[in-house]
Amino acid sequence: MTKAIKNVAVIGATGALGEVLIPALLQADFEVTCITRPGSQKSLPAGVHVRCSDYSNVEALTKALGGQDAVVEAFNPAAASYQTNILQAALAAGVGHIITPDFSGNTFHPNAKDALIFGPKLTAQRELERVVAESNGSLLWTAIITGPWYDWTIERGIFWVSKEGRTITRYGSGDQKCSISRRALNGEALVAVLSNPERYQNRAAYFASHTVSTNHLIALIEDLGLEGWETVDVPFDGFAEKARALWREDTEKGVEDRLNSRAYAALSTVALLDEDNIYGSNFEEKVESGWDEGESALKDSLKRLLA
Repeated sequence: MTKAIKNVAVIGATGALGEVLIPALLQADFEVTCITRPGSQKSLPAGVHVRCSDYSNVEALTKALGGQDAVVEAFNPAAASYQTNILQAALAAGVGHIITPDFSGNTFHPNAKDALIFGPKLTAQRELERVVAESNGSLLWTAIITGPWYDWTIERGIFWVSKEGRTITRYGSGDQKCSISRRALNGEALVAVLSNPERYQNRAAYFASHTVSTNHLIALIEDLGLEGWETVDVPFDGFAEKARALWREDTEKGVEDRLNSRAYAALSTVALLDEDNIYGSNFEEKVESGWDEGESALKDSLKRLLA
């Protein structure tokens, strides 16, 4: 029987993801330890323990992870290059469960590599597979897949529903469905996994608030009676090719900040809204039972976000 989890370390606790994971863990009565980098000045919620360690220092990380039952990798995808060190430290510290650095798109889909944007996470997956295989069953893992965080991205103007511009961008037919989630659902899903680790061990677990098409979103916004909104149609023919060309250009230029590049944004759109779902952004059939929140909840959320 899998050991119950009580003590949870979060790596990447001060980012947009940590902001929702930590309150959810505290509310569920987990003992939370945040692993921060040296020099970090960001504040953390009351009730958490704080330990400092550079991700490049395995010895320091091992000490920081001492006494932890699980480690949650909540860092920026770029930090996935430290996966080897984190896993080595977790094993040395006796950690039994790893929550992988996912909490977003379907990186476990067979075509994920072709999307290009998931490179760091796929590298982290391969390293995890290697270390778990060598651990003789002492290290378990779960990946939490939630799709894009629609409320958080709308608030920041990076969703295809733009509050500031009062536009809805419809790529191609607009019929392709995509599984999306509230940002806070990441924390709720994490609590569910850590509360019942045996149920979710050694697999990707899929959670989503809704699975909708752009046309469905357009209809919901029309039903809300919000004035001044318009639909902007963008042909999808050739869109993926242009996005990949931008990615190649950035590669040739040595661009390091991929996450905030035009190429990343374009390739994310392809990965999420491809007409044939070739990257698995519609994972409705894989979502854990009972997690879909229904149309009424989505409509209420859109009303609050867009009013």
